[in-house]
Amino acid sequence: MHAMTRIVQGVLAAALLIGPAVVHAADPATYTATIVNIEYQGSKIWVPGTLVVKKGTKVTLNLINNVPADPKEHGFAIPAYNIAEVVNRGEPKKLEFTADKAGIFPITCHLHPAHVGGQLVVLE
Repeated sequence: MHAMTRIVQGVLAAALLIGPAVVHAADPATYTATIVNIEYQGSKIWVPGTLVVKKGTKVTLNLINNVPADPKEHGFAIPAYNIAEVVNRGEPKKLEFTADKAGIFPITCHLHPAHVGGQLVVLE
């Protein structure tokens, strides 16, 4: 039972560390969020991991790379929207696009494919 308790505590600690899994747009016409790249127990992830907007929303993302380990650059890509940005540690980057097609689209690090990705959910 101790092992199970430690697993549950670890999952809860991770949830508190990385915050909400889903961010919803308050105004369907525009959406602004800060997305942060962090390292947790050896995994590099962008948080929040899931973004939910309505089709037609103008999306503005402020990308911040807070991973302390080398390399200093990490990618933020949404291939379905032809987005592929490189974000250097200590150099935030602003990204703007219009979510003009509905669906569920992977968010990846195009520089380091093994890193944990997320998803952009665009509702009709």
